[in-house]
Amino acid sequence: MTERPPLLTDLVRMVIKMIVGGILVIALVSCGVGVIGAAGAGAAGGSAGKAKDPTSDHLYGEEDSENAIMRVNIIGPILSHKTGDGGFFAAVSEVTYGYSVKEQLLKAAKDDDIKAVMIFVRTPGGSIVGSQAIHDGVLAVKEAGKPVVAYVDSFSASGGVWSTAGADKIFSDFGSMIGSVGVNFGNWMYFDDPVALDGGLFGGGVETRGGVKAQFLGAGLGKDLGNPWRPMTERERSLITASAQFYYDQFVDHVVTNRPVDRDLLVNEYGAMIFADALAKDRGYIDDMKTYQETLDFIAGDIGAEGDDWKLISPPYVKKTPIEELFGATLTSLSPRNRAAEQQAAACAELKSRPVAMSVQALTAYCGS
Repeated sequence: MTERPPLLTDLVRMVIKMIVGGILVIALVSCGVGVIGAAGAGAAGGSAGKAKDPTSDHLYGEEDSENAIMRVNIIGPILSHKTGDGGFFAAVSEVTYGYSVKEQLLKAAKDDDIKAVMIFVRTPGGSIVGSQAIHDGVLAVKEAGKPVVAYVDSFSASGGVWSTAGADKIFSDFGSMIGSVGVNFGNWMYFDDPVALDGGLFGGGVETRGGVKAQFLGAGLGKDLGNPWRPMTERERSLITASAQFYYDQFVDHVVTNRPVDRDLLVNEYGAMIFADALAKDRGYIDDMKTYQETLDFIAGDIGAEGDDWKLISPPYVKKTPIEELFGATLTSLSPRNRAAEQQAAACAELKSRPVAMSVQALTAYCGS
């Protein structure tokens, strides 16, 4: 019995699901017209009061409460900008796009219905660009007179510290790890006098006993930096170290400006280490240890909510329409592992090609060596 090639099988499944999806879209659009017409008729009838935002998800608490706390997530490695449209190219694995979070925070700052922001943090760090974007969003919410409280679930390292340092309060759940104030600028490698490759340059082992030659052509001093066939020069090492030091100094300034952390101790003793929650509290990285519920209760009290008169909502600016949800779910389900692998490869390309607030251990765990 002849089996169909895997590619043909995937194509057949894709066509079937797109046909089914198209039929469902037509049905949704048809129903949507009726719903919109009915809503329009209701509005024309003179219904008073402010309409409820249809793009906000209620997560917890009293759904009818006017004391809304918006939860924003920083989960997974932090990147800068999101690519793709969120539908056909919907994300599978969890990463955080700093500018997307900033947009949520900027809009929350202007939304009178949102009284406070809770930042849920579980990240190994990442892009300095993305981390700074989140920080800018935090400041915008604070300038609008609204409390911003960060809650650390399990760990907040490097870019996580950078992103949330400006929050009014930072709490961590018990057993969490916080810290790692430092900057990496790539893992530079080269093969010392290689003679043979087993499976290609990046596909296997490399024998290095002399004899193989390689030549890169280009213009600009140091343009072939990263060429695996030669070591880094002292000049290149000095220039890269200077850039890493520049961003590290910025990171240190950022932390000591926003948190009660002693600069000399941070630089000369704490370094880029990560600490258990109680030790992180002693060093000024966080304010206290609280559970998720205790953090919500603290925020509710901070905004003057009486008893249970408050609710937790998701960002009301990113929810997809039914059509986008349908297409995203349909196409993402075709090959979730491949799509996740593509997203991770793109994330690693960004994280490995620029200075990042992320430890080598975390970067290696996510991207490999």
